[in-house]
Amino acid sequence: MPHKRSVEKLRMRRIRQIIFSKSVYDKNRAETVSRVSRLDVLGLLKEPLDVSIVPDVEKGEVLIDSRGRGSFQREPAMNQK
Repeated sequence: MPHKRSVEKLRMRRIRQIIFSKSVYDKNRAETVSRVSRLDVLGLLKEPLDVSIVPDVEKGEVLIDSRGRGSFQREPAMNQK
């Protein structure tokens, strides 16, 4: 029996793909910066979906940086020894 793909995960992947395709990489600061906002992402999607799955990104927001403090990076677990 074939595995069924989760429609929700496919939509999340598509949303991330749109955000990162419209972002720019700054070589001097080693960070990926968003050039679209949440409303722009909703406008670029051509399918009906639950608005709550679209992350709240802003223009100029750092998505990924070399220090691990970008908004699309996992935060390190606090108080872990």
